[in-house]
Amino acid sequence: MTTESLLPARPTVSDDAFRHAMARLPTGVAVVTAQGPGGPVGCTVNAVMSLSLRPPALLVSLAAASRTLEQILDSGSFAVSVLSWDARHLARQFATGTAAQRFDGVSWQPQHGVPVLTAASVAAVCDVSDTAHMFDHTLVAGTVTWTRADERTPTVLYGNGQYEVGR
Repeated sequence: MTTESLLPARPTVSDDAFRHAMARLPTGVAVVTAQGPGGPVGCTVNAVMSLSLRPPALLVSLAAASRTLEQILDSGSFAVSVLSWDARHLARQFATGTAAQRFDGVSWQPQHGVPVLTAASVAAVCDVSDTAHMFDHTLVAGTVTWTRADERTPTVLYGNGQYEVGR
């Protein structure tokens, strides 16, 4: 005996339509980095959230095919550099190109063996605590081992297809 659903199949939203809709959602802009065997790797993300106060933890979402994710999982640590307004151009730089091109001309310093962007208004280094594969992304939970924040430097927000100053 088989049971058929009485509900009609829901139409699928196209990639372009979903991307356009989500571009209107205001979000922070950050670069997630890790140390690879050939040097630092990193990518632009907008899916970062505070996960826990005790212990201090963050959650980031990375494409499952990401080179940065691969190095995070291999090394067991990563950094989140929330971009300052003056460094907003790095969002595009870390979204395209090779690992070497992404770091071309970018000032960074190692913290706990992980590259942290100097131009970040907020930065945190994390040890990987857990991962969960969801659709075409992997969620990475990290326990924060180091952090800094510069209240003098405004952060970048992205929404409605453009960058704005975070206040």
